[in-house]
Amino acid sequence: MIDFERGRIRFIRGGKYPQSNSVLIDDDIRTIIDPACDEEKLLKIHGERPIEVIINSHGHEDHFLYNSRFPDAQLWVHELDANAFRDINAFFNQFFHPEEVDEKTEAEWSTFFADVVKYQPREPDRLLEDEEILDFGETRVHVLHTPGHSPGHLSFHFAEEKVLFLADLDLVKFGPYYGDKASSIDDTIRSLHRLAKIEVDVYLVSHGKDGILDGDPEHIHRYLDVIYKREEKLLDLLASGPKSLEEVTAEGIIYGGRSLSEGAWELSMSERTMMHKHLQRLDHKRTVKEENGFYHLV
Repeated sequence: MIDFERGRIRFIRGGKYPQSNSVLIDDDIRTIIDPACDEEKLLKIHGERPIEVIINSHGHEDHFLYNSRFPDAQLWVHELDANAFRDINAFFNQFFHPEEVDEKTEAEWSTFFADVVKYQPREPDRLLEDEEILDFGETRVHVLHTPGHSPGHLSFHFAEEKVLFLADLDLVKFGPYYGDKASSIDDTIRSLHRLAKIEVDVYLVSHGKDGILDGDPEHIHRYLDVIYKREEKLLDLLASGPKSLEEVTAEGIIYGGRSLSEGAWELSMSERTMMHKHLQRLDHKRTVKEENGFYHLV
């Protein structure tokens, strides 16, 4: 059931979306970071000795999937993602502009959240801050605000154990995800550079085949390079002539132009949002210019 342990840290792998990996701090204050790995395993752990605190690395459904199974535990999150836990409309507003949501999409998401996520709004008990040190008994955790994937995304440094949990800065070969309305490519880059400077033995991440990597910062640099490779492909595309956002999206630089769904999520929406962020970033750098809905190389 436990896939990695060091000190009081227990790492439990989850499956495919909408699950993710979890970190159990099996200490005086029994705590789970992102209870989304496996419902049966989590309830067994809870039955042995109750989970007292839930920490969510950020406000995405595949990280708070089983929050509702622990109604008596305290909930700790970062302030910038807190509204996603308080209100389901605030959660949806992370991704969609209201005018973009048709009845079919709304119905699919509503069913998914009722039947799978079992979303229950709750007020966070504690708002975590950057550089805060959390003490659970023998284990101390250094909280790191690492925005980009979401505004309130957190990573966790276990300094004594030389372990770093990067959460959804997950080091998978696919590369970083910044498909929310409030996601930021530049914040993602800054956060990854910050994490690469931390010397540890082990990286733990939320997704990927293994979820456990040696603490070599080259893993982070390779992950970062995916961002720049996406921009190189985008610039090559624009070198062939001006393109609209719809034409750029159809090229499938990120997802290969395939129609893919994850749960109720259509990944073409992520492709569009992420490529739009790249275009805006390149426009800010004066590499690309938008005129009448078309993007040109400068």
